[in-house]
Amino acid sequence: MGKIVRRLMLDDIYAIGRNESWFSGMARKGLHLKKIGRLFVYFEKGEPKETKYRIDYLEEAPSQEQLDVYHDCGWNFVAKAGYFYVFSADEKSCTTELHTDPVEQGFALSELNQRLRNNLIILSIVMVVFLGMMISVYYFNDEPFLYMIKGQFVQQMFIVIVELYVFYSVIRNYRVVRKLKQSLLRGAEIDHNQDYRKARLFGGIWAGVFLPMALFTIFIPIVDIARSNDYTLSEGNTNLPIIRLAEIEKSPNLRRKTGYYDNVDRENRVSFDWSLLAPVQYEIDEHGVINGEMWGDNSGVYSPSITTRYYKLTFRSMAENLTLDLINRYVWRDNSEVKEVKHPSFDKLYMVEDGISKQIFAYLDNQVVHVTYYGEEGIEDIIPILAQKMKEVIP
Repeated sequence: MGKIVRRLMLDDIYAIGRNESWFSGMARKGLHLKKIGRLFVYFEKGEPKETKYRIDYLEEAPSQEQLDVYHDCGWNFVAKAGYFYVFSADEKSCTTELHTDPVEQGFALSELNQRLRNNLIILSIVMVVFLGMMISVYYFNDEPFLYMIKGQFVQQMFIVIVELYVFYSVIRNYRVVRKLKQSLLRGAEIDHNQDYRKARLFGGIWAGVFLPMALFTIFIPIVDIARSNDYTLSEGNTNLPIIRLAEIEKSPNLRRKTGYYDNVDRENRVSFDWSLLAPVQYEIDEHGVINGEMWGDNSGVYSPSITTRYYKLTFRSMAENLTLDLINRYVWRDNSEVKEVKHPSFDKLYMVEDGISKQIFAYLDNQVVHVTYYGEEGIEDIIPILAQKMKEVIP
């Protein structure tokens, strides 16, 4: 047995004449058809030969008796792909065609034509529903940019493109079979020597575009899960893009308030996420308590906290829209006033005060930050600290 060589299919099996011509061309190079897979066609390396190939559509597997008849006429069964059976014959010794009546062959393709038509109708309905769902996710979403950043927007767009290509392939196959059936019913024989080079060239280009997309749809969630991480915020200095409570609260009695779950202090936690549109995403919580001090309304021991959400975007043009989405998400009260503040360290900065809750939303270049502070210190004291943090090197 000779060496097995694989080649990408790059063309639809429904293009009967082109594939017959391609298989014959490969045989002239010493590569003889052995098997047809989903992506690859397998050839056995041997001596160059002039070989004819014929592809026959059979709804039922041929019986041994039928194969013996083909063999007596010089045709040997080689491979199959679904309902398509491939036979080969030596160009010099075989004089009898596999099919001598084009009209009969056309009738044999009528069932396939009807099946592809039904599949096309069903898939068209599915595609309309699928595209409607994908569009509605963003069109009716109050925070579309935040959803893109936190979700799998790129993966979803790749899926849409790949599914559209699959839909296009179904349409193309249906048209090819319908055209071939009509041609056969008019009495025209299949051209067994069609030029296959152009079709394979374009097939290679499409494969080079869509195969990586299909792989991306598989690997993006894996990378996302692998890169995501939750861990306890260090009490010491970090290079994280955050304001520490100790930088706001001046009391020397400030202590950390803890609450461990699964070996992570959920009260003082760093949550890191990744996506193609925002490769750096942090949500960082820090909770403290100052024993001996009370909230201004005497509701309990004074326990300030701060949460920082930080995003480093792939495209800086998304920064403003993401900032507005964050405002929409985290400013809950309709009567809360969102004030835009001019500050030289930011492209834009907004602040919201609601009692002990103070929020800052800001962006600089491709960096977006949202700080929520619960405490009694003034928001004006937080902005200069945040401005300094944004200037520092961010991982």
